[in-house]
Amino acid sequence: MTAFRVLSASIAAAVTATSLLATPAAFAQDYWSMSCGDLWYRRNSIYAENGYCFKTDRALRVFGNANCRFYVEADVPLSRDERAEIDMIRSIEARKGC
Repeated sequence: MTAFRVLSASIAAAVTATSLLATPAAFAQDYWSMSCGDLWYRRNSIYAENGYCFKTDRALRVFGNANCRFYVEADVPLSRDERAEIDMIRSIEARKGC
């Protein structure tokens, strides 16, 4: 397979994945298939991308605090979509007993 075909397939997959994640139902379906560890990582990666300062050893090992600016979770400036995604992940984590 040529590099162009691989890149084209990757782009198509990314567009499809983005389209599927555009609806809350798709979020839920996609997240139900994820492990507790993957859910934890996705949720915390949103916080890391937005400057949260982590406190737990696990999060510090994975994300660090090099670019953190917010020590209080509620102070992290998240978009409406990011908040909805975090809420969805937390709900699924709770239902799965994570």
